[in-house]
Amino acid sequence: MFGRGMAVGATCAALMLTLAGTAAAHECYIANRSEKGNAGATHSANWTTQTVAGFVQSPGFPPGVDPDCFLAYWLGHGGPASFTVRTNKTIGSGSSNPNLGNGSGLEHIETAWGALFGEALGACAL
Repeated sequence: MFGRGMAVGATCAALMLTLAGTAAAHECYIANRSEKGNAGATHSANWTTQTVAGFVQSPGFPPGVDPDCFLAYWLGHGGPASFTVRTNKTIGSGSSNPNLGNGSGLEHIETAWGALFGEALGACAL
């Protein structure tokens, strides 16, 4: 049981690093920003959009997990199809903003979606 927990934790970290791409240390996103807002943000070199569909086809996707099952589970249980993240700095670091981590403003991917990630891994293990 301990080993499985460690594996899930390590794989969650891999997801966050892979989804964040070049923004590995900056895995924050704006939870309440619209698709149009995300698209506008990527006109800046400081933001990028990473898709979960791309993650499941990447070398960073964990071995021993069915990628199609994972994607279907993730999306079917409310996971977002993509994350638009800042690439040049950690936004919100040291902030006293009341919207930080409350589900309606700035969020950390791992905090917001780590539990669903672990569930999808468990449900889709080969």
